[in-house]
Amino acid sequence: MGTGCQSAARTHTDDFDMAVGVWEGGRIGSFRGLRAGAGGYGGTAFGEKGIQPVGSYDGYEPLVRDIVRFFRGGEPAVKPAETIEMFAFMEAADESLRQGGKPVELGPLVERAKVEAAKKRSW
Repeated sequence: MGTGCQSAARTHTDDFDMAVGVWEGGRIGSFRGLRAGAGGYGGTAFGEKGIQPVGSYDGYEPLVRDIVRFFRGGEPAVKPAETIEMFAFMEAADESLRQGGKPVELGPLVERAKVEAAKKRSW
């Protein structure tokens, strides 16, 4: 979904977790984690022009290739701003769970991450 997530909310049962994010322009993305029942990976994109499955899970080999390329001096596979937002989304979803499913804004979490990253670069 890219950058621009504004808030995240999460609910939990013993067997499942559901996190929902709201992006700029009213787009919604959801993630469902399963601890019971059938397993697997996948996704579906719902757009103005249709509904399509997204990507596939090809194991960890593509991830490892990207990591090796990065440590050999290449560009990161995911832009830093998007990486920060992914971590902010996870933190907002965890905070939402602690607050009983209340939506949590990502903005303050993204700003805090940027400040912390700047401190580390100044070492």
